[in-house]
Amino acid sequence: MHCGSLESERYWREEDLASLPAIPDAKALAIVQAMDEMLFVFCGSGDVLLTRQGMNRAQYDYLQSLGYSFSTNMGPLSLEAEASAPAQAALNVFELLGRMEAGQEPERLIPEGALLEPFAVLPGTQAAVSRYKLLPTLPDEEIVRAVNTKSYSTAMRDRLGLPNIAVVVHSLEELLQSGQALLEKGAFLIKDEYGVSGKGNQLVDSERMLRRMAGYLESSRNQGKRIRFVLEPLLDRETDFSCQFQIDPEGRINLLSVQQLVNQGFAFGESHSPHPSLLDKLDKEGYWETMHSIGRELYSDGYYGEVCVDSMQLRDGSLAPLVEINARKSMSLIKHHVDRRFKQEGMHTCLIQVPLAAMGKVHYEELLERMEETGILFSLEAGEGVMPLTSSALQPLDPARAAGSTKGKLYAALTYRSEDSKQSLIRTLDESLLRTGYTILR
Repeated sequence: MHCGSLESERYWREEDLASLPAIPDAKALAIVQAMDEMLFVFCGSGDVLLTRQGMNRAQYDYLQSLGYSFSTNMGPLSLEAEASAPAQAALNVFELLGRMEAGQEPERLIPEGALLEPFAVLPGTQAAVSRYKLLPTLPDEEIVRAVNTKSYSTAMRDRLGLPNIAVVVHSLEELLQSGQALLEKGAFLIKDEYGVSGKGNQLVDSERMLRRMAGYLESSRNQGKRIRFVLEPLLDRETDFSCQFQIDPEGRINLLSVQQLVNQGFAFGESHSPHPSLLDKLDKEGYWETMHSIGRELYSDGYYGEVCVDSMQLRDGSLAPLVEINARKSMSLIKHHVDRRFKQEGMHTCLIQVPLAAMGKVHYEELLERMEETGILFSLEAGEGVMPLTSSALQPLDPARAAGSTKGKLYAALTYRSEDSKQSLIRTLDESLLRTGYTILR
């Protein structure tokens, strides 16, 4: 059984921890919650996939045509009368499952004794394991919470003897003192303990900005919130990449893949296979042994399961092998599973996202039909094309929305022979989206 909430960091955060300034965005949360559809890539024959919003029938039939054979819910997972829509939106999928009435669709879909494969272990996961009589081969929730903090990644660099330019601060005085010292050498980042791509990093490039941040956090401290952030000089990044590996319950470490990333600012933009020159460099500089060492240390701290380590190559040619540890599944692991299943000799693959808006209801099945008519919809026969990975994320349920436009994202895997064919696929995909009624926001 597969399910999860992709914005795991949101649910790991302790309530008394001060956070960086951010504007609440219910539309962005609705998109992230609908991304759990992508967990179909981990499904084997006969598996069950539970998604928060329910999968569109046309998407389900399309995935079946590609050889996937899993059961899933077509309607949203929701509490019948106990809580308002915004209150339900605040729950992760395991908390939601734990509060559902007996006899609702998930209970009918989940076979007793099924093995749970979560995106990440969250509050409520163990309760859902007990409620639905699933197999409990999961690490402790508090250990998962601890190893996913930015300060844990910082401490791991010291444990492994890696260069460590980060500083952990526990007070406003430390923030100001360490921040001013860093500013003498250039801009730096304030990293939230549970920050994720696109959120949770604040760039500080002047003393004025530093004092502004300290002023904001002072009001949090006065409300009894704890100060704990990681300060890190802004690295001169050439390229981002990440390594995916798995630690089994006996401590064996299995390296799975490396994926190169094209980020938009601090947020995910595109994931593609690494250039051979990067892999050569990783071989020569002992990168794989560093990943094994991180896995061994994680296991000694009580964690096992999937891991994604974010890394960088800098413009001076050096490597920053450990930027952040993500002790969970990841977008890059999803890309790896698409490769394992569909990539053929001589073909390239990448994961893309297309930000969208739509006025009124747009029918997803029309988009699939249009993509098929234009010859870009991936099929086993063609071996190339665009494979949509989500249907609900294009127009997610938004409890805060009363009327007007909706925002969404198309996440898709591209399989192509050359850079020219990739660009042709993207152009035709854009035309298909526009003709179906979406507005492209990139």
